[in-house]
Amino acid sequence: MSNAPKKKRKKLTTKAILGLIFVLLFIVVFVCIGITWRYIDDFDDSHYGTAFTLTHTTSEYIDGDKAAAYYENGETDDYYRQVQDFLQLMRSEGDLDRLYVFVPTENECVTLWSTDSSESNALGVRQPLEGEFKEIAMNAFSGNSDNVGNNVHFSDRNSNKLVVTSFAPILDKSGKPVALVAAEFKGESIFIKIIEFNLATLGIVLVSSIIPIIIFYRKTKKGVLMPIKQLNSAAKQMVGDLESEKVISPDIHTGDEIEELSDSFEQMNVELRDYIRQLRLATAEKERIGAELNMAKDIQEAQLPNTFPAFPDRKEFDIYASMTPAKEVGGDFFDFFFVDDDHLAMVIADVSGKGIPASLFMMISKILIKNRLKAGDSPSAALERVNNQLIENNIKPKQFVTVWLAVLELSTGKGKAANAGHEHPVLKRADSAYELVEYRHSPPVSLVRKMRFREHDFEMRPGDRLFVYTDGVAEAMNKDRELFGTDRLLTVLNSDRNASPQQVLENVTNGINAFVGDAEQFDDITMLSFAYYGCDGDNTDPNE
Repeated sequence: MSNAPKKKRKKLTTKAILGLIFVLLFIVVFVCIGITWRYIDDFDDSHYGTAFTLTHTTSEYIDGDKAAAYYENGETDDYYRQVQDFLQLMRSEGDLDRLYVFVPTENECVTLWSTDSSESNALGVRQPLEGEFKEIAMNAFSGNSDNVGNNVHFSDRNSNKLVVTSFAPILDKSGKPVALVAAEFKGESIFIKIIEFNLATLGIVLVSSIIPIIIFYRKTKKGVLMPIKQLNSAAKQMVGDLESEKVISPDIHTGDEIEELSDSFEQMNVELRDYIRQLRLATAEKERIGAELNMAKDIQEAQLPNTFPAFPDRKEFDIYASMTPAKEVGGDFFDFFFVDDDHLAMVIADVSGKGIPASLFMMISKILIKNRLKAGDSPSAALERVNNQLIENNIKPKQFVTVWLAVLELSTGKGKAANAGHEHPVLKRADSAYELVEYRHSPPVSLVRKMRFREHDFEMRPGDRLFVYTDGVAEAMNKDRELFGTDRLLTVLNSDRNASPQQVLENVTNGINAFVGDAEQFDDITMLSFAYYGCDGDNTDPNE
């Protein structure tokens, strides 16, 4: 189990309260945004219209030729002061923050009139003209903006406060623009009003929502939260007492999906108790079968030669074999034994199928083959008699067994071998490499009644080595479904040509494991390695 600290969990009641608060806040924010947007929209409509009217009225009132003259000579007169008074009146009537007239140039603007009290003598005052303000002012001055929207400029020029400015051109007698009228509103008062209005709205929403929220919460707690809490307690009780036969039934009557969930929980509890009972029985049965399989495995292993060195008093040869089943028990087997003092029998076989049926068929086949060879039968005669015996009592679907067996006369190195559908053996002569010995096979044993099996003679010379195996070696498969194959087998064998029989099997096993990696073993892997030293041998390779 993980030692990591458990994450702190929020109760369902807490989540419900937080959810209600979130919904309330969302409603408040949505309402405030809507009110703010509507308020600003109404403000824009009213102030844009006012700004447009004031700027155009002022532009029509001012004599454009006189304005151009003031710009040129910088001298004032009675008309100049008359215009100044008119601007003050218009500013007051329109509730403007500032109403002024200026001439825009390339990089600056030259003031002609201004209602700003700080500019009592505004004629000729120059200020920078830049950014978006310059672009809109120049468009208005050139006559490219004829509507309210294009003549309105929003900026943030005065102490980080919103400023709304509207423009209108002043024309001379020829219709040429000579100056601009600008009406300016400072919008900070708008936001103060909006904040005040939103606070009032927030208070109304909160007060009007408290009672519905309380009612909704109490209903939810009674109809949802408490039944779920009961289900939670029942689930904990059920998990904490799985051994009990008692069926836990929450008393929930809400008349909705929660009551259906409670009924489903009760049914699940009943089925879970039944499942646990069945699982106990299945587990006990599995343990019994596992114990029997282990016993079968021990019996099978005991039937195979398992003491090495097998014949320490015999110096003519050395032999080593192993069987690694794909399941608890396997269908492969190997055997080696003396027929008489000078004749050694070697057998390796692979029964079709896996598991218990294959292992039983394997043990029967092994005993029958050994008995026939011990009785003095040749390899082919032994296979013929065993074949007929197995077919008489074979079950359906029929099982069969591939067999390679040989009887070697140790004093001369001469032998006889028979191959019933088995893998080709691998032979290494004393002065050469391991090579496959390929020839035509006979069919597997227990397929066709009264089958004749081919037999061939062979000869082992001192220093020669023999390696036989089942198809689990060549057909070992990696995760990419590639086969180990005989080419890789020969490569491994020839990497250490003079290895002892035991070392040969270890080398091949290591080669298979490296190739297969984490892929699952699908077939039994059985191998036998034999080294012949001759009747004068001393368990050492003459080539070493």
